[in-house]
Amino acid sequence: MRFANRIGTLEDKELLSLMQLSERPDIISFSGGFPSPETYPIAEIKDSFMKVLDESGKEALSYSSARGHAPLRSAIADRMNRNYNLSIDKEDLIITSGSQQALDMSGMLFIDKGDVILFETPSYLGALNALKAYEAELVSVDTDNDGIIIDKLKEAIDKYGDRIKLIYVIPDYQNPTSRSWSSKRRKEFMEFIGDYDIAILEDAAYAELSFESKLNEPLITYDKKGQIVYCGTFSKTFCPGLRVAWIYAKKEIMDKFLVLKTSVDLSGSAIAQMQMVYYMNHYDYDGHIKKINALYKSRRDLMMKLVSEEFPKEATYEKPTGGLFLWVSLPEGKDSRELLKLALEENVAFVPGASFYPENAKINEMRINFSNMSEEKIIKGITILGKIMKEFISK
Repeated sequence: MRFANRIGTLEDKELLSLMQLSERPDIISFSGGFPSPETYPIAEIKDSFMKVLDESGKEALSYSSARGHAPLRSAIADRMNRNYNLSIDKEDLIITSGSQQALDMSGMLFIDKGDVILFETPSYLGALNALKAYEAELVSVDTDNDGIIIDKLKEAIDKYGDRIKLIYVIPDYQNPTSRSWSSKRRKEFMEFIGDYDIAILEDAAYAELSFESKLNEPLITYDKKGQIVYCGTFSKTFCPGLRVAWIYAKKEIMDKFLVLKTSVDLSGSAIAQMQMVYYMNHYDYDGHIKKINALYKSRRDLMMKLVSEEFPKEATYEKPTGGLFLWVSLPEGKDSRELLKLALEENVAFVPGASFYPENAKINEMRINFSNMSEEKIIKGITILGKIMKEFISK
């Protein structure tokens, strides 16, 4: 068969082979970017589905509108307004089938072959692959602990000019590093980028997974020109299997997204959307998020304690203040893919950091998830990984 050229650009055969091994049931896997299944409110979700079917079964089993179930859009808009002091209306939102669909549609909307997309680096592997499919050139922009570095961003814009159509960022507890942008950097970024006709894709998947007392202000707070496409999701704070997420943007952009949505899948799952808003109206969604953040914070604290005890001093890292991941750097020249091969022999898995770079990948970094494994497996897995890492670095 003759396939499209783009499929070859999406394959990372070595990593795929390694990660398939990590899915074995005997593996202690720190590789996934998943919430913990034990946090899913199964009884409440079951009740919500049953109530929706009892009260509105015919509507729930039919097509939804392309824009999405209006009561759910209202609930999301109200919550964003309350959390971030915004004035969003339900008509400013479209429900998507997971935030991955939002990324894909953003590629359809903004990108032609040969265009440039800028990524803070490292960055989310799923976004790299979703946007790479549109045959753009993916360009790295360096970050520090405060976020994307404005001088580096300026250098990229000066170099690529009008070829740049989109910038992809995760300002809150980002995947893979769990870093969050400082308020100062958010303001600087939006003030700087306001001088250019470039769309900004703000991935807010982890925005509410905060171990601190308040949420960060999203970039849309500072958006005076209407450049932001904001992608939110219930996958990390509720459960990923429902595939319910949303896009927010100004009307000019949203009208075009609506055309794409009708072409891509006509509409999202009506019953999943109706279940979600029933849950939000009848159960304590904010309380649920507090519970999962407390669990993830305790697992982060356990992992940090073990890492400080078991990992060699040459391995460096920052303590996450939210999110799902610990980002670790090995000494220069040490390839974390080789370390993964050794770890898998001892039934422990993580994700090598090179996969999170669109270009100029660093080979000495690694992402370790702390949300998905039990405390017992965290203790066992980090102890094993520390021993392997010490031997690996000493060679």
